[in-house]
Amino acid sequence: MQRPTSVTVFGIMNFVFAGFGVVGLMASIALFTLSADSNNSLMKLIQAGPGYVVWLKICIPLGLLNCAALLVDGIGLLRLKPWARGLAIGYAIYAIVFTVLGLWINLTLMIQAMSEPIRPREELAVAGTIGGPVSGTVGALFWLIYPIVLLVFMFLPKVMATFRPSIPPHT
Repeated sequence: MQRPTSVTVFGIMNFVFAGFGVVGLMASIALFTLSADSNNSLMKLIQAGPGYVVWLKICIPLGLLNCAALLVDGIGLLRLKPWARGLAIGYAIYAIVFTVLGLWINLTLMIQAMSEPIRPREELAVAGTIGGPVSGTVGALFWLIYPIVLLVFMFLPKVMATFRPSIPPHT
C-alpha cells in the first residue's frame, strides 16, 4: 500500500511542532528564572499569584514530554510503524484536553493576578494585563487546530488501513 501524503505531512509537522515546543520551553524557563524584584511588569504579574508559578512548574516538564512524544511519533509516522497512529491519536486527545485546561487555568490565574495592584501602574503594565489574556486565548485557539486536524486524519479509512498490521498468509 502506498503511503498517504497526509501521514508524511503529519510526520514532518510533528518535528516542526516539537521544535516550536522546545523554543517555547526555553522562553518559559527564561521567564521563570527572572527575578521577582526586577522591574519586569510581566514577572510581577506572574509572581502576584503563586498559582501561576505552580502552573509553570507543572507545564515545563509536561512540555518536555510533549516534545519527546512528538519527535518519537514523527519518526514512527514516517516509518509507518503501527504504534505511531495510536500515539498520534493519544497526543491529539492530550493536546486538546491540556490546551483547554491550560486556557482555563491561565485565564483564571491571570484574572486573579490582575486584581492585584501593580505599582507603579505603567501604561505598559496595563497593556500587558489586557493583552496577555487576549493573546493567550487567541494562541490557545490557534494551537487547537493541529491536534484536531491530526485526530480527524488518523481516523480516515486510508490512514487506518496504512497502519493496520498486515496478516501473513497461511502456508
